[in-house]
Amino acid sequence: MISKPLLKQTIKSNWGLWAASTASVCILLVIIKVASGSVMTNSASDETALLPYIQALMSQGLTLEGLFAAMGLNPDLLTNITSMDMDQVINEIFYSLTMVLLPLVYVIVTGNKLFASQVDNGSMAFVLSTPTKRTTVSFTQMFFMIVSLFAMFTITSVVDITVTQILDRNIDSSTILLMNYGLFLFTLAMGGLCFMFSSIFNYSKYSLAFGGGFGLLFFLCKILGLFGTDIFMQAGIGIESMNTFNYLTMISLFDTGSIADGTSDYLWKFGILFGIAVISFAIGTTSFAKKDLPL
Repeated sequence: MISKPLLKQTIKSNWGLWAASTASVCILLVIIKVASGSVMTNSASDETALLPYIQALMSQGLTLEGLFAAMGLNPDLLTNITSMDMDQVINEIFYSLTMVLLPLVYVIVTGNKLFASQVDNGSMAFVLSTPTKRTTVSFTQMFFMIVSLFAMFTITSVVDITVTQILDRNIDSSTILLMNYGLFLFTLAMGGLCFMFSSIFNYSKYSLAFGGGFGLLFFLCKILGLFGTDIFMQAGIGIESMNTFNYLTMISLFDTGSIADGTSDYLWKFGILFGIAVISFAIGTTSFAKKDLPL
């Protein structure tokens, strides 16, 4: 069911983007992990250093609350912000936004190149002029997409765990693995959608419009919905109505909060992501096998 010549051609055509995406994610992971570790270390400031300033204010009959009010700052808001769990903030922003973006670009571009781009530029005619069946072409391209994503997130998982252990962060390795597995499932589901659109349409402009359009929509909705999450609402800097956007993005099925808290809510969401991937790949392979091609 797998064509080795086609698989080699597909790897040759896409390995550069795969390598660049994987390396970039790993570099970002290291930078943010190190930076966040420094922030949490420095945040443990010596409270006695503030004592002279507090005494100076009190000697003048002033209070910290009055100082904050004069500066236009809400003391309660500052307290809420300083009490935010940095690990939760990092999980919500880093894993569900930063680490989503580059793999998302990879599956959008690669998905289009698997079918639509080749049909559009005429190279698919050469592939099908050989004894290779359409179903074999579909399974080969699907195999590449799945294996390339699995390899990508295997590498990022190893780097993530290694960096965390080096920094001596108090985070269980199983939690990190679940975070990366959730990323893999989301990206696999998006890869399935891009695969499906690429197999349905004969022109790259339509394939990219739908695959890239959904990807962009999901990403933007996640950014907007972030301000409606419990983390930001409890800190007093959120907007409750913005939570509506979390229901419009598939990224919400990657529940970093549930994974970090150790609850089981993420399991059924993982199941939905897996189901989307299976259905999308199935529709894509069937569509390519049956549709008329302008060869």
